[in-house]
Amino acid sequence: MPPSYVGRFAPSPTGPLHFGSLVAAAGSYLEARCRSGRWLLRVEDVDRPRTVTGAEATILRQLEALGFEWDAEPWRQSARDEHYVAALARLRAASQVFDCGCSRREIADSALAPDGAPRYPGTCRDGLRPGRRARTVRLKTEAGLAVCFDDGVQGRICEDVGA
Repeated sequence: MPPSYVGRFAPSPTGPLHFGSLVAAAGSYLEARCRSGRWLLRVEDVDRPRTVTGAEATILRQLEALGFEWDAEPWRQSARDEHYVAALARLRAASQVFDCGCSRREIADSALAPDGAPRYPGTCRDGLRPGRRARTVRLKTEAGLAVCFDDGVQGRICEDVGA
């Protein structure tokens, strides 16, 4: 028997529900219900400086008022911090990640993917430059590594994540 479908909506508590998020919620909710699946809420509260006090409760009230029903208690990304720290430690121990000091602007100014989108140029792959502090952690990938998936609307999509 194939696994049951689970849809989810993951709002960020940075203010009240906006139209774009409502569209995303409706799409995921209707897909889950159409497939006789479950629909879950995961609050994306990891960007703590942007989190607005009371926004999560407001979003939940707005969803309820619009008739959305979730199938389990909402959970928060911040409640799983220890899992992310442990996973990152395992990746570091296996040398599968590296620290990166590049800003978004530096990446946007340095290299473009074939579609014109910014692409990380690998600046810190062999170590941080002197005087740079780590801004993020990046996953090491092999050159030519493609990740493919089948999108319900766009069809087969492949991305060269090793470029």
